[in-house]
Amino acid sequence: MDSPISRLEEELWESCVYRRVADDMETVERWQQDPLAFQLEGLTIKPMPAALEPLLEQAIASWKQTEAKICARLRISREQFLEEFEKARSGFQSGLGEWSEFARHGEIVYGAVLNMDVVNMFAWILPAADPGRQDELHQIGRMVVAVFYTELLYKAVPDNFDGSRADPGSIIFRKMEARWSLVNSKAGIHAADEVPYGY
Repeated sequence: MDSPISRLEEELWESCVYRRVADDMETVERWQQDPLAFQLEGLTIKPMPAALEPLLEQAIASWKQTEAKICARLRISREQFLEEFEKARSGFQSGLGEWSEFARHGEIVYGAVLNMDVVNMFAWILPAADPGRQDELHQIGRMVVAVFYTELLYKAVPDNFDGSRADPGSIIFRKMEARWSLVNSKAGIHAADEVPYGY
């Protein structure tokens, strides 16, 4: 049986997420190269149907249980996790700081966030689709993004998987940086009536 988080993610893509048509090929190319620009300019979000409110509550409750388990296993608070994550993320991106020690938390958080679709839902779809709860949803989104990013950092430690250090400029980390930027800013996805975006 699908989890409330997976069911909500499917419902939101079906009813709320729309893709804007690029004005020209230059815009298309820019969106392909810049994940944050695509998130901010290339997609629009319609308000979440009221019928999805109960499912949203179930999804939030499900995530809060997961988050509590993560913090308990790591023996740190949510705030401590986010603080340590930010230091590790900055070190990884700049190449000037230590990040692999924190990345070993990925062994604990591995699989807690199912995939990038869940990251997308909490990072930018929900805050835009339910603006009345934007602050609360941004806080959840920050933790979801940080947990998934930590898993990716864990995979990037040379000894863990293929032995090669991941490139901060690779597409997956550029996408994660875009989502981290969204959950740490008041910038939102446009709300408009456009062409449904299938994926």
